[in-house]
Amino acid sequence: MDGAYFLDTRLPHIATDVTSVTLAATNKALYPVANVPAMGKDYWTVGKAVRIEIMGRCTSVATPGNLTLSLFYGTGADANGTSLAATAATAWSANQTNMSFYAWWDVHCTAVGTAGALFAFGEARFNESAIAAHLFMPATAPATTASLDLTVASNVLSVQALRSGSTAETMQLHKVRVTSLN
Repeated sequence: MDGAYFLDTRLPHIATDVTSVTLAATNKALYPVANVPAMGKDYWTVGKAVRIEIMGRCTSVATPGNLTLSLFYGTGADANGTSLAATAATAWSANQTNMSFYAWWDVHCTAVGTAGALFAFGEARFNESAIAAHLFMPATAPATTASLDLTVASNVLSVQALRSGSTAETMQLHKVRVTSLN
């Protein structure tokens, strides 16, 4: 046997909806750091893999422009860290209220330490009235993201979003699940 590998949903688990986030032209974290496990010092080993899954609703107003959904590795604060995988900026239909969406990312470690590396990919689906495209992350040229300090004890995987428009678009998560895949 090469090891006792199993799926393990990581704590903490959310019991109520995450507070709604009003998007901006810069990335906004879609959940607070308290809603996900830290994945810093000694968590990552070469081959270690996790899956992040989110499900929620989004609302666009008069001029939403484009939406970009990203997975970052960093502190979990807005616009902080390194983007591992993101959608292309995708047209978001105006005046859509409480439209469902679902997204997931798989992340695995390819190098450890202060110059570590993570490889991430995923996809997102939205109610077609809001965003008609099936979105892959990254949109093109999947690659390992290198030069990450995987020894920082407080770092997390943070789902973030931004919009290019000029109105008050929102996203709210009902589910955040982090699963250790091995």
